[in-house]
Amino acid sequence: MARMRQQLRAMNCAGDTGATDQIPRKYNKVRFGVPLKEAFKKGILPQPLIDSMVYIAKDGVTTNDLFRRPGNPKGVKQMMKNMAEGRQFPLDDFNFYTHASVIKKFLLRIPKGIFGEEGELSLLSALEMKNSSDQQNTFSKVIFSLEKPTQRLLALLFGTWFRMIHHAEYSQMSSEAVAKSVTGSIFHTCSDCPEKVSHAVKVMKLLIENFACTGVFGKDNIQYYVDTTRSSIKIKEKFKYQYKIPSQDLVTRKFNTID
Repeated sequence: MARMRQQLRAMNCAGDTGATDQIPRKYNKVRFGVPLKEAFKKGILPQPLIDSMVYIAKDGVTTNDLFRRPGNPKGVKQMMKNMAEGRQFPLDDFNFYTHASVIKKFLLRIPKGIFGEEGELSLLSALEMKNSSDQQNTFSKVIFSLEKPTQRLLALLFGTWFRMIHHAEYSQMSSEAVAKSVTGSIFHTCSDCPEKVSHAVKVMKLLIENFACTGVFGKDNIQYYVDTTRSSIKIKEKFKYQYKIPSQDLVTRKFNTID
């Protein structure tokens, strides 16, 4: 596992100084439990959230059961306190499970969820569509209806989950396992209905598998993930996103994979 993490670090762009060095002198606060317009004041995604996601994306994607196994309760509480107070801290003071748990708590506390009630209903309705292009257009419409900072956060989340499933031999996390682990934090309208939860998991699975599809998340958001994390995204043919843009075809079990 340690060897794999060293290989991942080696894949990062030359000259990368790490997420810790990207912390600005004025470390802005993370506001938990408020609407996203308040959490992302002036259209800015809080740096502590970016740093935490970058830390996971660069070195944590091979971690076994990440986003499924909970972090240390005391560590989660302390890390949230640090973020809420705008207090700088070394990222490696907390393990990857703690970082993942804090991210999930941030998502869980967003009033009406990151997609909003209407967005969640639209995403769920896509499962009834028989044509993959219609599904793709519905997913894309919901994503691009959100404010830019929210799109950026989605890119960091789904890009990281995408990389995790492509390291499933180490993380033991398939797309379905990741989807089941994070759906409750993303879809807030489904918690009281097992059938809706099952449908939401299917939507999440499709979104995770199709992160590298420009027709879903858009080239700009994918590029933001690659540039921010300074990591590579490999798909089935093993090319890196930086060097080639995937086709716009949605990946499902019934359709061809991304070229």
